[in-house]
Amino acid sequence: MPLQNVSGWSKLNVYPLQSGQFAARPGLRRIHTPDAGRNFVGGFSVLNPYTSEIWHYLFDVVSASTTALRLRIVDEDFVTWQEFPLGVNVDPRIITHAVVEGEIVITSPDFDTVWGLIGSGVIFAKKVASDNPATTAIDIPRGICSSWCNRVVIANGASLFISDPISATGGSARTFVGQNQNQRPAPVFGLHEGAGGLLVVLTSRGVYGLDAAAAATGIVGSNGTDWRLLNHHETYNYASSANIRGRVFALSRGGYLLVDIENNEEEGLDDVMAPRAYGPRVANDDYRSCRMIGGDEGPLVAYGDVLSVHALADDVRSWWTCAVDTTFRARGTLRTADGKELLLCEDGVYLPGGNVDGEQLLSSEAATQPKAVLAGIVSTDPSANPTVREVTYGASVGGAGSVYCAVRGDAQSATPPADTRSLIIGTSSWGATGVIYQPTPVVSRRLQFNINGDDVSVEVAADYPETRLHVGASVEFSQSAPQRPNDRGN
Repeated sequence: MPLQNVSGWSKLNVYPLQSGQFAARPGLRRIHTPDAGRNFVGGFSVLNPYTSEIWHYLFDVVSASTTALRLRIVDEDFVTWQEFPLGVNVDPRIITHAVVEGEIVITSPDFDTVWGLIGSGVIFAKKVASDNPATTAIDIPRGICSSWCNRVVIANGASLFISDPISATGGSARTFVGQNQNQRPAPVFGLHEGAGGLLVVLTSRGVYGLDAAAAATGIVGSNGTDWRLLNHHETYNYASSANIRGRVFALSRGGYLLVDIENNEEEGLDDVMAPRAYGPRVANDDYRSCRMIGGDEGPLVAYGDVLSVHALADDVRSWWTCAVDTTFRARGTLRTADGKELLLCEDGVYLPGGNVDGEQLLSSEAATQPKAVLAGIVSTDPSANPTVREVTYGASVGGAGSVYCAVRGDAQSATPPADTRSLIIGTSSWGATGVIYQPTPVVSRRLQFNINGDDVSVEVAADYPETRLHVGASVEFSQSAPQRPNDRGN
């Protein structure tokens, strides 16, 4: 049987190295946990533009009752700067923020709008009089928000409220006037500043865009404003869209797609329908109720305890699971002072890297650690009588981990020997004669099967983070019965 290219198969705990090669995902080290009895429900990080300090804004609730929503502002070492009770008992549907000229506005449909200065505390936002004496400030609405050019935009229902322009010499993120109110034809569920300063507004009747030039006027207004229908995609849930490097993606029934242009090319999220030995298989009738998060490399989709991670540059998408924690429910991303992305989940903050999931070294959790899995269907001739005899697959497990294969859920594994010419940690001496300093080589193993049937579903897998994965697998069939008996008995 020819070599099977597995690069397009469904993926679990797989990600691309910077070289473009497939590998098992890095460990997910938990570096911060919520206070006892509480769960994180949202958060983000903001860089102080004047001091280059990073501040994390973390929202949590009492886990047992989903009450007492609170904002904690912490520094880069997660030392608390301020605790700010929000006065509501709710798991917020979405939490958004906008930063302009050192001011931060935090909004949600589920609590009153919050305002502060980066590097300082926050308060509930109160209106500030406009610098334009011909206009009158209105109360600051709830809703979702985004920065847009030098303004803050808040969407509440079908209404858009646009702040006065903000600069070093005047204006405030807390100044909204009636003349700067806009209406869309339907409720707004997503609001983003896209490429070129385009304001992208996702509604239940399509996606609209407003050019940056409209923000250059003192009063934006609604009459004569150049709104454009960018895409006919309909949005019905908060937290179902994200801005990734200026492009706006939104969840759809089968996955997600770009919506800042007219586009029907959907990225499907369902795994292949097949028996699984190394699961879980992930599938959903409608992904629009999931949570989309903007990652550094591409869209992240949180669905229960699994997370879809997409590296757009390499066009590699995989579901991720966590080995030792059962509440791996992503709620957002944070970042370190040097820009490294962190995952914010209900039960903690995770740093991708190394070989630790949670606080547990994966080498001591071989039975429960997540395997990097590629699963697919091998095409066969419908007139044949296929019986799988062998599957050969390889990975850079280095004599410690194993290579795994399964055919229609029947699982086999083998451990390749370590490469005797390579440097072995804890065994080899640095500078020893005959030792080659090289990456752990990919080594394959042939596994035996006796599985008959047309639906030839195959999984290939390996363990340990950063293990490089072969993109080819050899599937050998029995040659003794190349064709099935004729149905007419001839």
